[in-house]
Amino acid sequence: KMSNNNMSQDLPKTISNIVLFYIKKHYHKYLENNKISKIPEGDIKNVVNSFYVEKEIELKKFIRNTMRKNFPDYDKNFMMKTGTEEIILEMFDDSDFSINRVSLEIQSYQKNF
Repeated sequence: KMSNNNMSQDLPKTISNIVLFYIKKHYHKYLENNKISKIPEGDIKNVVNSFYVEKEIELKKFIRNTMRKNFPDYDKNFMMKTGTEEIILEMFDDSDFSINRVSLEIQSYQKNF
């Protein structure tokens, strides 16, 4: 069982993984729709940016729902729930930072196939 202290350190990592999973899913959909095998490096940032802007509400819902699935006590666990909301707020508050991070992830992800 995770202690609360442990949880607060793992939470950003957990949410980061959820976001990556979501973005990768949309990334593959984007490749299919545009009939390309990878996104040209110069376009990655714009594509990620549009994911963020267009999918903001959906992404927030996806994070919360995934947390609920992974942690059945999510809604009763005040620390986890507030922690998650704080991270979501930060993510969209400093979207430039998040977009840069995700863009770098996609760049390295693309290099592997």
